[in-house]
Amino acid sequence: MNIQQVAKKVSLSTDTIRRWERLGMIPPITRNSDGLRTFTDEDIRWVEHAKLLNMMNVSSDFQIEYVKLAMLGNKAIPARLSLLQEQLDQLKEDHQRLTDQINEMEKTVEK
Repeated sequence: MNIQQVAKKVSLSTDTIRRWERLGMIPPITRNSDGLRTFTDEDIRWVEHAKLLNMMNVSSDFQIEYVKLAMLGNKAIPARLSLLQEQLDQLKEDHQRLTDQINEMEKTVEK
């Protein structure tokens, strides 16, 4: 698939996909003889994964570090799992904080 097809499939702009690749938030995409990106199914999964992380407000620094570790292969699995656990813990803290704020807002509205 080319970048336009991928962008349409995952509901992102081509500029966003290019930026994520440039920053290292997704692994480098193979290019054909004309220099155009050719996305594999695995590449598309990376784009979808990056989109999900962005929707969860996960930092680009985390995503870049995760991609670097993933590209190291199996030897980096423990480091990737540790990084994911840290992020999961942070998301749980954020969720609890948001829940507390919602509860406070509901109390204010009910007064």
